[in-house]
Order: sequence, then C-alpha cells, then structure tokens
Amino acid sequence: MPLAIALVTSESDFDQLCEMDYDAWQTPYNPQLKHFRASFPTRAEAIAWDKARKIRSLRKQNPKLFYVKCTDTDTDTIIGYANWMVNDSPEPYEEPTKAVWHPEGSDEREFAERFINGLWGFIGERVTRPHMDLHAVCVHPDHRKRGVGRMLIRWGIEKGDELGIETVISSLPSARGAYEKCGLGCIEIIPPDPSLNVENPSERWKELQAEDLSGWLMWRPIGHDYVEGVDRAPWL
Repeated sequence: MPLAIALVTSESDFDQLCEMDYDAWQTPYNPQLKHFRASFPTRAEAIAWDKARKIRSLRKQNPKLFYVKCTDTDTDTIIGYANWMVNDSPEPYEEPTKAVWHPEGSDEREFAERFINGLWGFIGERVTRPHMDLHAVCVHPDHRKRGVGRMLIRWGIEKGDELGIETVISSLPSARGAYEKCGLGCIEIIPPDPSLNVENPSERWKELQAEDLSGWLMWRPIGHDYVEGVDRAPWL
C-alpha cells in the first residue's frame, strides 16, 4: 500500500486529520498532551475544537509553518501528520504561553502555564540559533510500523537541511528511540519545571504532578545525522 507525503493545503483535510489525531494520541497515553489542549466530555467536541484551531492556523498562511500529512493512497486516508515550524526568532521561546483553553483560575490552567513555560524556557536557554521545530507528530495506531513516522520526521529534517538550519525536538521518553533512528541525537533530559513544586498543593495539583512530565532534548546538525562522540550541540 503506497504512502504519500504532502503539505496540507485544504481545510477539508482536517476532517480526516483531526479524527486521526484524536485517536492516535490515545495510544500510548501522553501525560503532557492534556496541558496543551482543552478537555471535553466527548470525542466529537474534542475533534471539533482541534479542527477549528488548526483551520485558524492554516488560514494565517504563515510561510514558516507546515502541516504535513501522510496518506495511504490505496484508500485515500490520512494516517499520520506532523506540524513543523521554522523557528528563527531572535528570542524563539520568549513569549509566555497563556493556557486559555483551560478555565481561568483553575489548577489545570495554572499547572499548564507553569509546565509549558518551564519547558520552553529550558529549551530557549539552550537553543538560540534558527532551527526546525517539531510541534507535533502522530500516526494512527492501525498504521504504525509502516514507516509513516519516519517519513514525517525526515520531511522536517530535509527541510532544515535545505534551509541550512539545525533540527531540534522535545521528545517524550517513549519516542526517544524513534527520533534517534531518524538521525537525531539525545542530548539531555528536560526535567519538569521546579515551579510546579508549590506549597500546600490541592489534590488535583498532586494528581497532575504525579505523572512523568520529563522529556528529552533531541538535536541534529545541519546536513548529516547525529554521530555520538563526534557531533556536539552548540549550547554544550
């Protein structure tokens, strides 16, 4: 069954893409995802919210933002996608995130903002040069181990080489091996931000903090795959 990689250019692609995205993130469980997205009681509501957000993003026609889809051409079904960004701002992670998708004043919102801004702050202290930045990548559970993820990751890496910039990815612990197979080096652990350790936390805060929110900072130089013991990340 042939697979094809292409840019998302039509809003209608999000009908399939957002359904696939919702289902793909259920397996395996991603403890970080809930902090980046609103919570809804039903699958349909969650998909509708995500679709509206992605369509707004596409309509801005940002030349540095790329939605990349992988389609099974036999069935014309989108089975994976990646969201890549050319991050060449002088201060790429300076703008603080407001988790407006969570209710104002809630533990969920406060926790999400501390977690997300701590994550971006950790990366921003290290990664100061223009780079390809992977915002999201997922593959439908029924189509894994077909090389879809590798194709989507390599698309961004090759775009980085074309532009003469490095590739940087914040990886879940479970995804580290997949990125290493695609040519990225595992540079260092990204720990949960210390600001998440609050005095007298609520029970909900304790539940959120109990999950493993660590990650790995992955890096690839320009023009070739990372070679351990030879290549050195510029911030080290």
